[in-house]
Amino acid sequence: MIGAKITISILIILLSAYIGNIKASKLKNREYILRDMLTFLELVKNEISYMLSYLPNAYESSRQKLNTTLKDAIGNIVVDMLNTDSTYLISKSISENIGNINELTEYDKNVIISTLNNMGRSDLDSQVNIINNSISILENQIKEANEIKLNNSKMYKTIGVIAGIMVVVIFI
Repeated sequence: MIGAKITISILIILLSAYIGNIKASKLKNREYILRDMLTFLELVKNEISYMLSYLPNAYESSRQKLNTTLKDAIGNIVVDMLNTDSTYLISKSISENIGNINELTEYDKNVIISTLNNMGRSDLDSQVNIINNSISILENQIKEANEIKLNNSKMYKTIGVIAGIMVVVIFI
């Protein structure tokens, strides 16, 4: 009987610590995704400025260098861009695919969505300006994400363990 209680107690503490680690890794992943988006925008800017690539081609060649869930989201957007001429459907695809990235905040998603939406609706110089503006916004978001990660990551891990211990103490 005591062995079962100890085993259950350990499992509860481990589970709550795991949940705390998941929350902490979400903060870390947000920063990585924002850095990936920054890389993506720089690559797209180079593709459209120097290679004079069409937007879907620039997106596709640039997304190949990404390492996060953003790679799949951009890939889905490229497929939808190639399959339709409707700006409404492309905008809907951008909103859905970027909206499904759970690690990002709503503000991060809105910046990325508005950037991608505005890219196809302007000429080359305007696209470069849009990218440059988005890059400066994303650099600020990366700094914020890094500060939040440094301040809160350890806290979430600790709260997870403490919450598990509290649950064990309450039920014992």
